[in-house]
Amino acid sequence: MERATLLIDSLILGLIYFSCGVLGIILSKVLIRHRGSGDNMAQMKMTNPNETLMLTFGMGVVMAWVIIAASASYYSVVEQRDISDSQLTVIGLLGGPALLIITSVLDLFKGKESAKIAVLPDRLSADINDSEATKNHTRKLEELKLQHDLDMESMQQKHSLDMEAFQITNGKTKEAKK
Repeated sequence: MERATLLIDSLILGLIYFSCGVLGIILSKVLIRHRGSGDNMAQMKMTNPNETLMLTFGMGVVMAWVIIAASASYYSVVEQRDISDSQLTVIGLLGGPALLIITSVLDLFKGKESAKIAVLPDRLSADINDSEATKNHTRKLEELKLQHDLDMESMQQKHSLDMEAFQITNGKTKEAKK
């Protein structure tokens, strides 16, 4: 009876591991296809075969470890069965790589966030400089427009005075000739 239970448990764990591996492959292909369909292809596509490999097998290993550990915990707590040595061995064998993968992903996330934070002061100063340049440009354009309007008004007045003087002087010369 114990041997049959052990065999069934081993088959179930093997089936769970296989299904998690297949699920990991399918999810990685879906994620790669989704990431590759964006507008900015340089940011969206996977640039490295190692990323594809890590996503495919890493996700499978982590999912298998979580499912096997959860099923063993379920059988232990709900069914009140003891966790067998083979189950503990499988959990331990999958747990090492799974924890390394999780640690690597968290370190990668931490590195990317640190890089974003390191760039933030430069981006803020660039935004401030851009805002100041925009304000100065707008102020200079308004000043030039005001100066242009004043020059146009001055020219208009000068033209009106010149026209008036021309009409007066031409009017006198025409009357004097008659």
